[in-house]
Amino acid sequence: MEIKRIAILGSGRLGRGIAENAATKGYEVTLFTQGAGSQNAPHRIEQSLNRKVAKWALTETQKRVILNRISYTADLKELANADLVIEATVDHLYTKQELLRTADRLCKPNVIFILTSATLPVEEIARSLSRSQLLVGARFIPPVVDVDVVEFSYSQDTDPAAVETVKRFITSLGKQAIHVHESPGLVNPRTLVTLINEAAYLLDEGIANTEAIETIIKHSWGMTQGPFEMADRLGIDIILNWMEQLQERYGDRYMPAPVIRRLVRQGKLGVKTQQGFFHYNEDGQRVEKQD
Repeated sequence: MEIKRIAILGSGRLGRGIAENAATKGYEVTLFTQGAGSQNAPHRIEQSLNRKVAKWALTETQKRVILNRISYTADLKELANADLVIEATVDHLYTKQELLRTADRLCKPNVIFILTSATLPVEEIARSLSRSQLLVGARFIPPVVDVDVVEFSYSQDTDPAAVETVKRFITSLGKQAIHVHESPGLVNPRTLVTLINEAAYLLDEGIANTEAIETIIKHSWGMTQGPFEMADRLGIDIILNWMEQLQERYGDRYMPAPVIRRLVRQGKLGVKTQQGFFHYNEDGQRVEKQD
């Protein structure tokens, strides 16, 4: 089946990034906006495109064409029109199972589902679906529009034709599809949380302050963002959720540093609350703390 219209379940940073990427490559996108912060999705996507216009990477006309390819809805009945469904919600087993079961009932029978989970294997989610053989894992890495690799995985029961379709789709987005074996956390999430967690332990132990740790790691490894800004942009609550799930599966090497739990408890979740390890304005730009 030719893929023209894509449905994306989830309008957080990951879902918005996939939507922008797909629309830029010519796909019609329906972004399902449910949950906290979903009302900001159109504004956030336009902000991202505005930054490209400012750098002469896009014209204003091209930006408008891309925006017109993205529609927003909270009505899951719109899934009936999708040629491909991408799940991009929080990494909770029950949440993903319930949402994909609903999509399973509403979508055309030959529609492939993509699971973007960082910590939940395809096999665990597939058990609850009538189209279990059509579920393929593809871990897009934020910021999606800038990262040109995608980890993909599948279970032993996944239809090889579905895997090839997803690989072609990833390639059509201008990305390299890299196969990894089924494993909670895959490659990027496991290594990322390890870096963030060790930086947080350094902070808790008083080895250096937030800015010093961020600057040393960022400049030592040629990174555009250090571990604390990456955590802030992903969402510290999401990072904590990944750590807790990985700790349950792999043991205490993924035990979250106290400062991570403390920030989540205080509601300082990063960019989305304008405060985490650092402070941010409403456009997501870092700012100095105001006394």
